[in-house]
Amino acid sequence: MFYVKLAFDSLRKNKESYLPFLLAGTAAVALNFLVQLLIYSSGVKNLQFASDIVRLLLVLGQVIIGLLSLVIMIYTYSFLKKGKEKEFGLYSILGMKKSDLVKISLIQQAMSFAITIVTGLITGFVFAKLMILLLVRMVGGKTFGMELSLPALACTIAFFFGVYAVLTIIDAIAVARTKTLDLMKSEKKGASAPKNRWLFFLFGGAALIWGYGLSLTVPSPIKAVNQFFFAVLLVAVATYLLFIAASTLILKALQKKEGYYYQSKHFITVSNMLFRMKQNAVGLASIALLTTMTLVVTVTTASMYFGKADLVQKMFPRDVEVALENKGITEEQVDSLVNKYDLKASGKYTQTVSLPARAAMSKDQHFTSTEYASNANERNIQFMTLDEYQAATGDKQSLKANQVLAYGRNGGKLTRSDIYLGKDRYSVKQNLKSIKGMPSASADSTASFVFVLPTEESLQSATKTFFPEVDESKIMQTSYFFNISGSAKHEEDFCNALDNYQGQNMSFQVKSMTEKVMNGIYGGFFFIGILFSISFILATGLMIYYKQISEGKADQAQFEILQKVGMSEGEIKKTIRSQIIWLFGLPIAVSLIHLSFAMPMINKLLLAFSVPVTGAVYVVMAMTILLMVTIYYIIYKITSHTYYKQVTELN
Repeated sequence: MFYVKLAFDSLRKNKESYLPFLLAGTAAVALNFLVQLLIYSSGVKNLQFASDIVRLLLVLGQVIIGLLSLVIMIYTYSFLKKGKEKEFGLYSILGMKKSDLVKISLIQQAMSFAITIVTGLITGFVFAKLMILLLVRMVGGKTFGMELSLPALACTIAFFFGVYAVLTIIDAIAVARTKTLDLMKSEKKGASAPKNRWLFFLFGGAALIWGYGLSLTVPSPIKAVNQFFFAVLLVAVATYLLFIAASTLILKALQKKEGYYYQSKHFITVSNMLFRMKQNAVGLASIALLTTMTLVVTVTTASMYFGKADLVQKMFPRDVEVALENKGITEEQVDSLVNKYDLKASGKYTQTVSLPARAAMSKDQHFTSTEYASNANERNIQFMTLDEYQAATGDKQSLKANQVLAYGRNGGKLTRSDIYLGKDRYSVKQNLKSIKGMPSASADSTASFVFVLPTEESLQSATKTFFPEVDESKIMQTSYFFNISGSAKHEEDFCNALDNYQGQNMSFQVKSMTEKVMNGIYGGFFFIGILFSISFILATGLMIYYKQISEGKADQAQFEILQKVGMSEGEIKKTIRSQIIWLFGLPIAVSLIHLSFAMPMINKLLLAFSVPVTGAVYVVMAMTILLMVTIYYIIYKITSHTYYKQVTELN
């Protein structure tokens, strides 16, 4: 009971320090419990087309948010631990053994665990009710079921029991390894200048150039997916190394500039940052990376979500596309099914083009048939005759025997005027911007080309090269396009009837079904992006807030001395403003630079998900930056006011 009383008194006396830590714990528990509830909710399980996809995204999101929660808890506790170590040092001088100090720490962690679990679970359940409405609406679901799930409850409690166990172990190790006098001085101990600053600077610069270079030169969407996480790792390492090295070098250089350093507002700012050199650098780097992650995740997932409508329009010039492969089904049979289910068809037309062939494209635009093309040079190519092109488009183009028309889709581009289809050389008469009635995008992110060939003989030569083992009668595919109107139930019955023909040399796509699937995929991604952004913003805010509170408490004595020696209220405000501008201005500037260099890779990632890169992507980016800066400014106002109140009692 004696230890419990000491632990409780410590929490009560240090409530200003404990409150942000408990807030961080409550928010982390709430976010994790919220995601767990969504995973087990009936609303997600009953999604018609995207249940498995959305649940997979939520599970992946849970892993990331769980890891981030652990990092946040350890980081915020590191500030709290310094004050505790001073208190433990006093207890040690009064005769307590280190085992007694560990007992007190264990009781404090148990109390913190109980508080954060209870408040976090309640908060998480309340917000989960709101978030399930948002999620189901975004993915196009109809049921909004959300129940209190015992597995979700058990997983959350077990995870945070482990988190607090880690914090207790950290405390025990610190107490066991540190001498009593060191415990007393831990709160006032400054950070020493890092050794090998120039080495850090060189390695950081090299990693940053490498990471930026990967983003700027990524050749294809598939390559962007493969390189993205490596590029992120390089930039993250570079950010930490450069903040540690560059901040030290810059501050030391400013200290040597007497005209700058010996001004009151600069003297205190530079001195304070040098005093906490490593801690400041790591903290600022962490804030910069969290801000960057918020921007990148939001821009990418929002662009996917808001770009899906444009993608569907490009994939479907009509509501339905039926591939009449080798007469597996005829136009008349399709029309009969339309009538059978009380639907009306309009805007009918057919188009004949070859099946897609996988090819490798060399730098001199030599296309060769292959099953093993690299990510950078893999292309899908299709062929159609000039007669079919003229019939489909009404364009009365003429071609010589060695000429072709080329239509690039999904980012496919030709940079030279000549191409080679196997051994046959052709001159590209025109790069077409579109072919009337042909889908201008596909779910396959591979860059593709449609080549319009002048004669049947040239078509046969190309198909023999790229379809050597396919029956000639099955290479060319006629697709039947049309719009349908009628009730959703009749449309669903029509699709089920068409589905019975699948596997009989027939395939089909329906616009409404594809929209529902894409709502599930891209809506799920955007929802996870929103959760990640909330987590990152929360982590950023807590990190800044806790940093300001802990440093304000430590700086209080310094500013009291400065007041006594004659520093005015206005000078103190200028000094504090200068110090806080460093804290807020530098990370947001670095995050915007990171985002600028990340945009080429983000564009390729969007293409990997078949999302066309349009001006809307940059509108989303601008709105995201504006929103982030606004949130950042609110955090700045709150924390700067808190810091000022702590370091001075002036009104």
